[in-house]
Amino acid sequence: MEKRYRALRIVATLYKILGGIVLVVAIVSAIGICLAGILGGQALADFNRDFGTGLNTVGAFGGVVGGILSGLAFLIGGGIGGLTLFATGEAIYLLIDIEENTRASRQAAAQPLPGPAVRQE
Repeated sequence: MEKRYRALRIVATLYKILGGIVLVVAIVSAIGICLAGILGGQALADFNRDFGTGLNTVGAFGGVVGGILSGLAFLIGGGIGGLTLFATGEAIYLLIDIEENTRASRQAAAQPLPGPAVRQE
């Protein structure tokens, strides 16, 4: 059977690749956001300690909690986006497969059935 819908197959593959890239970038970015929050909270605590600015900060603990929560939120958002792109590619492949199965069923139904066996004596 001939392969049809070449452009749709390319688009579906691109969606799946893009979904994988978004997932990887989301994971790396979430780790970066966590580290930035932790290091930023520590830097703010050191700044407050050194210069006594009177800022009411929670210091390194606030940076850790803020960094983890921000990273988790980014990971969830990026994960949903990446999985949605990947699922879109899979859905396009599903529709192509349904069309191929429907076409094969129609061709099989169009073929004549073998008749009853005739005995010759």
